[in-house]
Amino acid sequence: MKDPNPATAATRVAIEFLMLWIEPNRPFAAEHILQVLDEPGGIERDQVIAGLLNLSMILGFQLAKANGATDYPAWVREYLNRHSPELPE
Repeated sequence: MKDPNPATAATRVAIEFLMLWIEPNRPFAAEHILQVLDEPGGIERDQVIAGLLNLSMILGFQLAKANGATDYPAWVREYLNRHSPELPE
């Protein structure tokens, strides 16, 4: 990773992965993600997971802010608890 901040670099990779994933060609996205993860000297899987969690937190906090919350972590926890049962099986 060339970024001096490993957390920022991991979050940028997570953004790249998400941008690929929201496109209609998910098999291509999955193949590309696996290629990135298999690159010698590239980003490690644990860093990708941390980046995805960072990105999720950023998006959750933006959602909380847009809904007028003042305690972002509490609002996100409540939102996730309320909406997780609605996920499709």
